[in-house]
Amino acid sequence: CARLMLRACAPHAAEMERGVAAAAAARAQGVDHALRTAAQEQVGLAYAGWDRLLTRVALPAWRIGRWPARLDAGVVSALTELSHRDALAEGFTSRLGERPACDLLDEPGAVDEAVSLLAARLFHGGPPEPGPGWAPLDWQAYPEEVVDRIWRTRAARLFTHLDGLDRPGGAAHKAATPARVMEWLTAGAGGEDIDDEGRDDEGRGGEDRTEELAARIGAAAARETPHETWEEALVGPLIAGTGDGPALSPMGLPLQAPRTGRELMTEHIAAVVCCAAVDSAGAAPGLDWLDGPALLVDGSRAAELTGPVLALVEDGDAQPLRAWMAAVGVRPEKPVRLV
Repeated sequence: CARLMLRACAPHAAEMERGVAAAAAARAQGVDHALRTAAQEQVGLAYAGWDRLLTRVALPAWRIGRWPARLDAGVVSALTELSHRDALAEGFTSRLGERPACDLLDEPGAVDEAVSLLAARLFHGGPPEPGPGWAPLDWQAYPEEVVDRIWRTRAARLFTHLDGLDRPGGAAHKAATPARVMEWLTAGAGGEDIDDEGRDDEGRGGEDRTEELAARIGAAAARETPHETWEEALVGPLIAGTGDGPALSPMGLPLQAPRTGRELMTEHIAAVVCCAAVDSAGAAPGLDWLDGPALLVDGSRAAELTGPVLALVEDGDAQPLRAWMAAVGVRPEKPVRLV
């Protein structure tokens, strides 16, 4: 019902927003131009903080059936982190240190939880009440219950499809290790016979092997991602245009663009490496308030992993990834724990 009401009042809200903006612009003419520009930039940064919290932090949890129950507290942390990274956001620090307006509420925690559940339903979809597959989540539990779970689920999916591409009696019996992934993508299917042109016994070159594995992972991820949100079958017929054109979120906002098989494979290989770092190098899953899931080594965020993984996926070059793992202390030959 809330979604129907929001969509029905959208034109009126847009008209009101234009009116408020026009009135604010007229009043702002008397404000110094430099101050006005700085204020506008800070508003943009505040919007960016909320956007990062919802799309990079909350969304991964929503997708696995958990909804962070303290989004208001989370955005304070996100804006505080933003103030440390961007000079334009320095004013946030002093403002966030002031007494929050929510202190005027009798039960601010309960209100935050209710708003967090409503946000999850509006932006992602879900049952109206918590349940076994839709449970609230404290920020302290986010690294273990969301980050680690996502990494190990992706790692398990990658090795499942790697097993499916290996011939019987071949590498399917090998352990789930980063070394096996690198070997498969650089030398052949599990180190099987490779001819002078880099093709395996089925005639697949390195590019073909990569594309085939990427296609399998992409198809599996698509099958496991729900195409309909909760109640969509009931709400859809009441909303004009539902089912036509690009996919929409429950609130009617465009969903994220679909990722390619190679992008998904890059994520899955990075997940394998992160699992290996946790299992063999003493690293830990963590939460970055602006970037979402993060790998912590000795309490600090690890060096960027995307570049070395892309070199493996795009160029078949495992050396950057091997160097990254050596620097962190990851043992590529040690099996990772899967879900």
